[in-house]
Amino acid sequence: MSTLYLQLLEITGNYKVEEGPLDTARAYVAIKGSSIEKVDEVEFTTISAECRTLEEVEEAADGLIKELKTIKKKAVNFFRNQDEARRKMADKSSKQ
Repeated sequence: MSTLYLQLLEITGNYKVEEGPLDTARAYVAIKGSSIEKVDEVEFTTISAECRTLEEVEEAADGLIKELKTIKKKAVNFFRNQDEARRKMADKSSKQ
């Protein structure tokens, strides 16, 4: 079973002056799910299930790496689409 702990937060840019201040697109890699564990009075935010063997740690790490690769792909598509939207708005503005 795969649990997503990380995700890409996409914030679209504003390329239309009439809709407020112009702003570029931006994104964050964020923790979607986590749990809090207290060890020696220090709180840690965990982003995997509890691991009791090296194999479980490797599996958890591989899963997080897979999630990060998925996030990278989503970011490529997001920024590609945002760049295209920005160029279209720039083209419209230059034709007016």
